[in-house]
Amino acid sequence: MVESGGAPAFSAEQTRVSGRRFVAHFVDGTIYAVLFVVLILVAGATTDFILVATFVLGLTLLHVAYFVVLQRPNGRTPGKALVGIRVVDEAGQVPTTGALVKRTLPLLIEYLYVIALIGMLTSEYRQRFGDRWGRTYVILD
Repeated sequence: MVESGGAPAFSAEQTRVSGRRFVAHFVDGTIYAVLFVVLILVAGATTDFILVATFVLGLTLLHVAYFVVLQRPNGRTPGKALVGIRVVDEAGQVPTTGALVKRTLPLLIEYLYVIALIGMLTSEYRQRFGDRWGRTYVILD
């Protein structure tokens, strides 16, 4: 349940997982990169149009889908599960699909993590800019 005043139902201390988030992001990035390379290799065996379409979709829509689809059931990606963190909403529940999309879209820009780190270090609850937009938090599981 969300506390009065719009504060999350958990303490800011539970969101102090920036190092774990970095490791999770690295693991998920590696998994996605391998999947992306396989897709590119398969698409490369077809037409140039399919190769280009796969490349563009792989760097945008499929990248967002990776995080949203994997986090929707329980707030975890393989990387987050590995380091013991999960994404939640203010009530501590798994966010809606819309909230997950909002929190993931900025990763297309924040992917190198410098912008994400600035966002997290300027937030009491260590939220990236995408987390702020999606009203999500990453907490210790």
